[in-house]
Amino acid sequence: MNPDVIALPKLAIEFAASDRPTPFFLYEEAKIRSNCRKFLNSFRRYFPDFEALFAVKANANPHLLRIILDEEFGFDVSSYSEAWLAYKLKASGMYTGNYTTMEEFKMAEKAKLILNLDDSSAISSLSKIGIPQVISFRINPGIGQGGMQSLVTAGPEAKFGIPFEKAADAYGEAQKLGIKHFGIHMMTGSNVLDEKYFPLVVKKLLEVVALVKAKTGINIDFLDMGGGFGVPYHPTEKSLNLDHIALNVKKVFDEQCLKYNLVAPRLMAEPGRYIMANAGWLVSRVISLKNSYKIFMGIDASTNDMPRPAIYNAFHYITVLNRSKKKQKVSVVGRICENNDQFARDRLLPQCELGDLVVIHNCGAHAYAMGHNYNGRFRHSEYLLTLKNELQQIRRAETLNDLFAAIPDFSLL
Repeated sequence: MNPDVIALPKLAIEFAASDRPTPFFLYEEAKIRSNCRKFLNSFRRYFPDFEALFAVKANANPHLLRIILDEEFGFDVSSYSEAWLAYKLKASGMYTGNYTTMEEFKMAEKAKLILNLDDSSAISSLSKIGIPQVISFRINPGIGQGGMQSLVTAGPEAKFGIPFEKAADAYGEAQKLGIKHFGIHMMTGSNVLDEKYFPLVVKKLLEVVALVKAKTGINIDFLDMGGGFGVPYHPTEKSLNLDHIALNVKKVFDEQCLKYNLVAPRLMAEPGRYIMANAGWLVSRVISLKNSYKIFMGIDASTNDMPRPAIYNAFHYITVLNRSKKKQKVSVVGRICENNDQFARDRLLPQCELGDLVVIHNCGAHAYAMGHNYNGRFRHSEYLLTLKNELQQIRRAETLNDLFAAIPDFSLL
């Protein structure tokens, strides 16, 4: 059983649930910091100037972002609000949007983020916000990989990036505008657990770097290998060996730079899930046990709280905090009026009673961030277990007022 999957702060969860309404999210500061340090240290062993940018899309709670900033991370942002967060928190980093509006470009520029352009047509927009000294381009290598098909973000069917065959033209066009410094970026998939994938991404990027240099004379200053650093969701899956990955990336750097006579660009990466996923849990209670064609365990959380199982049919490990030694096969379901509102189907779990605590693991990333209000459901509180072993509320639960606040002249409340 992989401890990265099954671990949880049991006492803190039980204490939090003793006088706080469920459901709620709980995050562990110590685990967030440990994940940050492990990631940075693995790569800085071989790349002393390595820079990590946290993918804010994974979890945008400012209290958590401050912890990650404190661990020497920058931000990878991809929307107006994420760029605004970077501005308010004074974070360095990169803006990687797609099909971007002028308003988003302006906010990214205000936040002093590096613009990572998804399409060469966006170059013409730069004159409207001021020509920056440095930009980057996101490259589509024509192939992609991900934990599931919907997480593949490169290849002929992907909407992202500049085809690698057209990369040199894009850099040449930007150079004519007077831009002096350049980066290169690739993000071809999410939640990848194949360690061979990451050196292959870097190898492909360095081949494009060499092509750009040969055609334009441009030396690329930094190379962002993207994110995609996967985490195990099933206890039988293995965690990534980051030291092994970083070493093999270094070997590829040395080989490719020697082969193409390149000055080695500074390496960057964009972990999100790797930093936050196993540092967060969704805590709920059993509110119904329905003996139908099968046994349905109804809990007070729903997939509006954590949509990954409904969207991707994703597996999440579940712990029942009771003392029952008997097991039974159940489907763990929420209260949304859709049949895909199921956290687990036919899962063997300890036999439950009403009121038992049910904890869903790996909910620190792409959980609250992907939440929604379908069926008029509220999104719920978030708590942080601090280094001082104190529980800090970092987001309150939504109310009816929150749900209808954007509707003008609404007089029912």
